[in-house]
Amino acid sequence: MVRNSRFKLSEELLSKLFSLFFEIMGKKSSQEEFMKVMFDLLSPAERIMLAKRVAIIYLLMKKIEYYSICDRLKVSSSTVSKFALIMEKSDGIVPTFRNIVKIEKISLFLKEIFNDIYHPGLPGTNWKSAWESKIKTNKEKIFGI
Repeated sequence: MVRNSRFKLSEELLSKLFSLFFEIMGKKSSQEEFMKVMFDLLSPAERIMLAKRVAIIYLLMKKIEYYSICDRLKVSSSTVSKFALIMEKSDGIVPTFRNIVKIEKISLFLKEIFNDIYHPGLPGTNWKSAWESKIKTNKEKIFGI
């Protein structure tokens, strides 16, 4: 649980703080630089919490079932429901994820077509790799990750 001071900051100061935060976090040229800053700023619990929040929104955008999200990310159904409500009013993260989800839906569709063409049991196909590919695609469809 986050503990903020009971004394409120002015809107001007908050704006400056968020601007500074953006300068530090938003202008990284590589994932490695970003991760270094994240590890310096956030505790392990905070990093996990933020990653789970992003993942919940992402999986909800992919229309993955609540139970699957709860099971895979080890979160409660009320947490998933809370982020489903937050998504309805979101102007920031939801449009970004829409583009990512569109690309991934196309990718999943192409994987399914490939699995249908080179299915297990087809003469000349490596059955083991065909089954592994089919199972992996089914898991990706069910769990989203």
